[in-house]
Parts: sequence; structure tokens; C-alpha cells
Amino acid sequence: MYLGLTGYNHESSAALVDKEGKLINYYREEVLSRIKGDKSFPKRSIKKILEFHNLTKSDIKSIAFYERPLTAFLTPLQVAAFNIPQSLPLISHQCRNFDKSSISCFLDLSKEFSGLEEKLIYLDHHLSHTLTALPYSQIQENLCSIVVDGFGDRSSTSICKVNDVYNINELWSCEYPVSLGLFYSAITDFLGFQVNEGEYKVMGLAAFGKKDSAVAKKVSDLIYWDHKNKKIISDMSYFKYHISPTDSFNNKLINLLGDPRNPFLSLLPEDDNFQHFADIAKGAQDKISEILCEIFKYAYSITRCKNFLFSGGVASNSAAISKIAELPFVDQIIVPPSPGDAGCSIGASYYAYLKNQKNLISNLPTPSIYPSRFNSNDQKLISKQIIASNFKLISSNSNDAIAKIVSLIKNGEIIGTVLNNAETGPRALGNRSLICDGLNKKAVKTLNTVIKNRSPFRPTAPCMKLSTAKKYYELRPELLGCYKYMNATCKCIDGSISNNFPTTHVDGTVRLQIIENDQILYKILTYLEKDNIDILANSSLNISGDPTSFDLIDGLMICSLRPLKYIFTDFGLLESLF
Repeated sequence: MYLGLTGYNHESSAALVDKEGKLINYYREEVLSRIKGDKSFPKRSIKKILEFHNLTKSDIKSIAFYERPLTAFLTPLQVAAFNIPQSLPLISHQCRNFDKSSISCFLDLSKEFSGLEEKLIYLDHHLSHTLTALPYSQIQENLCSIVVDGFGDRSSTSICKVNDVYNINELWSCEYPVSLGLFYSAITDFLGFQVNEGEYKVMGLAAFGKKDSAVAKKVSDLIYWDHKNKKIISDMSYFKYHISPTDSFNNKLINLLGDPRNPFLSLLPEDDNFQHFADIAKGAQDKISEILCEIFKYAYSITRCKNFLFSGGVASNSAAISKIAELPFVDQIIVPPSPGDAGCSIGASYYAYLKNQKNLISNLPTPSIYPSRFNSNDQKLISKQIIASNFKLISSNSNDAIAKIVSLIKNGEIIGTVLNNAETGPRALGNRSLICDGLNKKAVKTLNTVIKNRSPFRPTAPCMKLSTAKKYYELRPELLGCYKYMNATCKCIDGSISNNFPTTHVDGTVRLQIIENDQILYKILTYLEKDNIDILANSSLNISGDPTSFDLIDGLMICSLRPLKYIFTDFGLLESLF
């Protein structure tokens, strides 16, 4: 067995690959600790993996950590040293927190799981991203990997040629502190959203912006692609993320764009300053898309590959991916279900596996989209007590439960799901979802703003079969894999009624999920189609700001906190009595 780990900087996680190269388990630490964005040493995830599979120290052949800790620690210090005295707070913070950095991984392993530290190896951060994306591609040789994130070991963007699973060569990189990811995070911070969490809110807000507005152009001028020298240029005089442990921008940016948004106040389309902030978001979003397209053009020029892996935190920007797919040389873009750092434990576990193979392999097996193992029987006693007191069991038979769910959805109800194993990434794909009739405006609004407590400018994803999607949307063949994981947006067909669906964004785009016939949502939709309902609205089963639900107790808790009446579980369909 081969274990991969991430932690300390962004979301922590652990993944397990077996001796056949199959991903057989994966946990994000936040879903177990219930701490959003938990970046601590992933002890809960490791413990759960070991206990679930009844593994001992001798069963683990190798453990790979997703970055090189010393390089990741020293690179920001090196940059800060060139910016003294302004950077002294960052230098002091880094030195005081030395023992809380990823350098502590070896010691934390020895303390929590004595003996496993002897099997620890490290790999380059961007290689972790590449190996996370690679198994999701049917083509695993002669393709290009592009990684774009905030910061990884030493660089923020890289281009690699994947000759085969053992031969991955870096051809170009953008060195820290210039960073598309940190630029976007700084704008996220300016707009009053949480860094490393609220970037997708900026993407949603950008749809309301005007690209030709004065403030959008000011944002656009802060960073650009240097065509002559093939590099990203950023005006660092507006930013502080490389010299401050707490601030991402300075007064110069405030003087340029105006006062930043108060994060403690809601942002609604009817607010006087909504358009101003939307224009700022638009400027950042368009610039990210523009530079990403230039990076892909350059990558094609030096690799001549038409199939691309795209990973790193910026690969979560589904609107930008749809722009990249329009480039004439792109045949396919593969984005893994969890392209950010939380998914890197998957790539690290594959690295440990590949390093220990005596017989060379040509392809890594395609992972399941539901690898986070969960056994509802583990919670049988406590969940039965909760259900008996606070829920009514409508049906324990799966087929009968689905028939009743179909009837409820037709009547405008919202259903939560906690079924079998959990999804890989942050986007629920049916097993940990909130679903309703995607054509029912009242139900979609209730799901989004009442149950989820989300901002009204953030739309809910439409979920459907491929045959349905072809009727309403301009699907790009380059992105068919991305649509399975909600990783890319697409446009409504001109004049189509889909422009008026409640899941459609103000700019006429949707973040689509196409389901396959082995998913529970496929079965539900098959029944609903008889009543002319061919689209479900689908969002993760959580309250905005909380981690996605992992187990049955999490799902039952949401029913106690929000007006969610129905939840479909491994025990059957339940009705809340709260």
C-alpha cells in the first residue's frame, strides 16, 4: 500500500493507492475535523485510512509528501530578504512558525504513527499536481501538463512534457512571487471574501461586471503576459502577500481601486456599490483567462501536444477553462475532480507507487469519483437513535425511496443525499448533494439562498444526461471530461429556453454536470423525464462556509439547522421532524 499526504499550507488530505495502482481511499482533513480549510497535519485522515483497511505499519510500503518542505520554507524567506525592512514581519512570522511548517511532517508522523516516518519521501509540489491529474486521462503519454497555483515549492506556474508516467520533464516555470493564483487571491481579499476559499465567489461576481469599465481596466493592468520574453509580469508594488504574513494588498491598490469591501457586510445585486465590485471581479477574471490562454499557447509551441492536463488551484476556475478550450490547437483538457492542494495527496500516493514498481507500467488506472470510503454501519447505533427521535422513515427500500423522491421533486421539494462513499473534490456529484427540480425557480432559490445560505449572485449547477445537455448548451468536445466534475462552464445555445433556467448565470453560462448511468442521479432523472423534468439543480450538502458533509451525522445535523425536510441515506428516505 502507498500513502500520499498534503498539509500545513492549504487543505490537508491523505490518499491510499494499492499494489495494483488503484486509488482505494482518500480523505480531506476538513470533512473529518469539520474545520473549513483545515491545513493541519492530516492525522485524522491517516488514522481513518489505516483503521478502515485494518493496516499496520508493515502494510505501508512508502509514504510521499506533496512538496519539498525545506524549499517551500526557504523560498518565501529568500524573496522577503530582498524586501527588508518592509518584509520583517513576514520573516519573523516564518521563523516563529518554523515548527508549524511542512518541515514538521517527519516529526508529526513519528509522534502520531511511530515507525511510518521511516518510509517518508518527498516530491516536487507541481509534480504532485501533475500526477493527480494524470490518472483521470485516458491518454497518459505525449501530453502537456500545466500547473497554475498560488505557490508551490519555488514556482507558481509550470509547463511539463509528460512523455510517459515515469518521464515527466519541466520545460518552463514562473517563479514566486509573481503568481496568477496569488494575484487572484489578493483581489478576492480586496472584495471581502476569504482567501483560499472565496475565489469562486469572485468568479461568480465577475459575470455581473462590465469588462470595459474604468476600474476593470485598472485591475487588468496589474498583471500581464510578456510576449517577447514569454513570462508573466506583475506590478508587485500594489501587493503585500510576499512581504506580509497577514495582508495581501497595500494602500496603493486602495488608492487605485477605492475602498475594499467590508467582509462583514452582505453583497447584494441591489447594493449601490455592487456594480463597482463586480467590475473589479470582471477585470481580474478576464485577465486570468487571458494569461492562461497565453500560457497554453506557449505550452503548445514548445511541446506540440494537443492534449493537456490542467491542475493547481487556478484550474478550479471553471469559467477560464471554457475560454482555454476555444484555442484551435486544444483537443482535450483534463482537470481532476480536486485540482487544488487538497487533491495533491492523490498525486503523491501515485508517486510513492511508481517509485516502488519493479515492473514498469504504461498507465495508471482511472480512479473512482467516489473514493472517500464511508460505511454507514459504523454510525448505525448513534444514527438510529437520532433518526428515531427526530426523523420519520418514509421508505427503507431503495427503489421505493427513489419513486417517492421523484414525486417530492415534482412537487418542488429539496432532497439531501448521504449515500455510500463521498466525492473526491469540493463539488458534490450526487452522493453528498442537495438536489431539486432544476426548472423550478422557487425550489432552486430556496436551495441556494435559504438552505445553503449562499449569496444570490452565485448560481447552482444544473445536472443532466449528455443527451439533455446537447439540447440546451454549446458543449465543447475538449471538455467532456470536465463536465463530469463540474470543472468547466458552457454557454446556453442562442435563443434556447435554457437562457431563462434558474441555474443559468446572468452572462448566459452554466457550470454543468453531466451524469453517467452508474450514478444515482441518472436513475432519478430517468423517472423524472416522464414528467418533462430533465434537469436537476445540484449543490453540495453543506451550509455556506462549512465543509461538505461527509457522514450521515453531518447530513442529519444540517436537517436540524436548516429547513431541509428530506434526506436520502443508506438507511432509506427520511423526513425531518425538526
